[in-house]
Amino acid sequence: MVWEVCVRYANGTEKVVRTYNRRETALKCIDAIYSRQGYPLHLAYVVRSRSLAGVGALQPA
Repeated sequence: MVWEVCVRYANGTEKVVRTYNRRETALKCIDAIYSRQGYPLHLAYVVRSRSLAGVGALQPA
């Protein structure tokens, strides 16, 4: 299964940052981002499977 690391903005839009084959690797990527940048208030990093990510669900940021 393919896992996507996405940025979810406060207005509800999302942008795919990277894709991974293993969920654990995607989660470690998010941990690394938060350890370098801290926890911003205006966006969140999320992991989701590509099968749940419809093309229509993505909106330009």
